[in-house]
Amino acid sequence: MFPDDTAPDSALMVLETPLLRVSRPVAACSRCRSAKVKCDGKLPACTACEKANRAAECSSTNDQFARGKERSYVATLEARVEKLEKRLQEARSRRHSSVTMTDPDVHHTPRPAPSPEASKATDKAARRKEEADINDLVSDFGLLSVNATARDFYGFTSAMSYARLILSASSKEPLPSGMAKSLPPRYAITPQIQHYLNTMFVLLPILDETSFYGSVDAVYQPDQRTASPIDIWTLRMVLAISSISYSEQRGDVHYSDAIGHVNAALEHAEAVLRPGSVASIQAMLLLAQYSMLDPHHFDSWTLVGAASRAMVDLGMHVDPSKSASMSKPKLELRRRVYHCLYAIDRETSLVQTRSFSFSDDSANVALPFSGSGSSALKTASLNQWGQSFESALDLFRLRQIQSAWYTDLFQSERDAWADPYPRLWKIYNSMASWFTKLSQKISPASRTYFELELLYSYVYILSPSPRCPRIGDYAQRLIVEHCATYSSRLLAVLSEESNEKMPVTFYDAMRAYMTGRQFVDVLSRNQESLLEGPRPIASRATSTSTTDDYLDPMSSGSDTLPPPFPEARGGNNENQVVKAINTINNFSAILARLGNRFGYINWRDRFQQDAAALLTQLYVRSQQQKQDMNNGYGMWNATGSPETDSVSGSSPATYFDGSTAGGSQSIQRSVESEDLSAWAGDVCKLGCEHNGSNG
Repeated sequence: MFPDDTAPDSALMVLETPLLRVSRPVAACSRCRSAKVKCDGKLPACTACEKANRAAECSSTNDQFARGKERSYVATLEARVEKLEKRLQEARSRRHSSVTMTDPDVHHTPRPAPSPEASKATDKAARRKEEADINDLVSDFGLLSVNATARDFYGFTSAMSYARLILSASSKEPLPSGMAKSLPPRYAITPQIQHYLNTMFVLLPILDETSFYGSVDAVYQPDQRTASPIDIWTLRMVLAISSISYSEQRGDVHYSDAIGHVNAALEHAEAVLRPGSVASIQAMLLLAQYSMLDPHHFDSWTLVGAASRAMVDLGMHVDPSKSASMSKPKLELRRRVYHCLYAIDRETSLVQTRSFSFSDDSANVALPFSGSGSSALKTASLNQWGQSFESALDLFRLRQIQSAWYTDLFQSERDAWADPYPRLWKIYNSMASWFTKLSQKISPASRTYFELELLYSYVYILSPSPRCPRIGDYAQRLIVEHCATYSSRLLAVLSEESNEKMPVTFYDAMRAYMTGRQFVDVLSRNQESLLEGPRPIASRATSTSTTDDYLDPMSSGSDTLPPPFPEARGGNNENQVVKAINTINNFSAILARLGNRFGYINWRDRFQQDAAALLTQLYVRSQQQKQDMNNGYGMWNATGSPETDSVSGSSPATYFDGSTAGGSQSIQRSVESEDLSAWAGDVCKLGCEHNGSNG
């Protein structure tokens, strides 16, 4: 019904003037919505975003994109234009085909039938192309993350780039500004390049030697425009690594020269650090190699992780299929770069007690330099700077062995083995077998480097782990012996005045601290047996059982037997107490030198504080031994009780709960797994304390 004329004026006013409640046709952009400010919906960017200089980030919700995954107005228009162009192209193709089919005046010349041989070749090529497409598709799926939760990536904005992202994530202390070093004369860099090739390159041949000298020639051309940014980066980073390897103290002349070369190299970071190229991975590896010598400015673990992800994106972690056409030099370079990255990643993870960037199961790459006709080997034999790759191959094999047992002991399941020592002795013997098979062509410096790696690995394997939370008596004796040998050998290397020795890195300082702490922890818990007991004899009694489902029943049992106790160098039967005192003093001297070199002298102070109680006890024991020898009571120990042989022929299980020695004093005969947590915590704390974190 319509209102009649007699209705009051107030009722008519309600109908003639309705409420102006109109819903907003445009939703707020994502930035205004999160900031809870008014958005006018202006395109291509709202007024609020324009005032905040965020016009490029302004995006609004529409029917095509869900909330939280909006795209900008310009990107939406571009996608719409692209879609319309495809529809237009399809319409034109349909129109052209319809005209061709309905035209009766057009007569086509019949094609001759292909011969059977040609058809077979065509079918074979088609099948090969189909297999290659399938392999590429499968490899692409292999690179996908199972639980990917990241948002879509639409490229970097103008304010961010891949190089800035890498440098921002890996930088610690900012480099001094205005310290870019001018390029030295050509004759002045020749000794530095040779030093790098003789020390670092022989173990990690990241670069192709011929290409590197080509870069040097390009940089020193009168017309420097012929040199690419990667040429300048490579030369500058090699000079920086070589210069800082000469440094004896942080801040000296060699250290300042290295900082100057790095500053000059970083001027070309935007052109060098780009995703999708092998050269970019090589550039990041050079920067990671430098960070191992200068831990204050760059974080090696971040750089290695970034290089690993770039390597996986390129598919370098798997050798290409045989059907793929790839030249031998390119394949050789891929393998070389992969194994250098693999070696640095494994070394970094072991020293910093972190997880690997990628697992061994996900990779399948053959060793480089396998062919006798390799172009790299031919090049090396033609010039005086040619290097042998035997040391690099030995290092790659070492990292593969270390990766296997580190994964098995620390990165796999957390359940302890019922009888761990047959497996531990097998791992131990595999390391010993690798060392005996070292190439005879390697230099004495490389052999010394590998010996230190071997001793460090021995201590690492026998230390407490989730698989073996308690250390047996024989394993404790081996740890003490290997720690003592490690300290003496490393101190000799640091005291050696030679340009041919392997450069000492920040990782050596971390290894020295870890090994010294393990020596103090083990010896503090079992002084009587380790210092006063007879020389141990390896036998099956060092294991609680000889049966293990994990071991291959068809293999010989020789590799599961405990190793023989190392012989004293030069037949010197040094007193064990004096030897322990010298070992602690050696570690203090090592940490003092490396602390002065890398700027972490507090490591020495911390170690001396931890070892102070043990060192005092050792000095008292040494004085007591001298008094007993003078008084003719050598058969009595420092506590006044007779010596007892509680090690020979005993099982480690008898020492797990502790035993009484020397009156009422109870000595714990096993090292618990909590020691590993403290040990790993100290390592993480030491690696992160200069970065402002708590590890």
